[in-house]
Amino acid sequence: MFFCPHAPDDNCHCRKPKPGLFLNAKDQHDIDMNNSWMVGDKETDIKAANSAGISQTVLVRSGHDINESYSQATYILDSILQTNTVIRS
Repeated sequence: MFFCPHAPDDNCHCRKPKPGLFLNAKDQHDIDMNNSWMVGDKETDIKAANSAGISQTVLVRSGHDINESYSQATYILDSILQTNTVIRS
């Protein structure tokens, strides 16, 4: 499990939208980022994934304010349950 213990003002490498958490996971688990997916509920999740080399992303509407016209997500879905449909296609 990976998480950032830092405050937003700490300017660490692991707090999203920086890609540090994704890169740590990649190194530790030998993850192929080109064939990976990231599912998140904030645009900072999408930006961090893209910076780490993950281009297949899903942004889930979950109560956060989302400006869909500016999102870099590959897909924007209403529910995490819908991710099964887009990832398998």
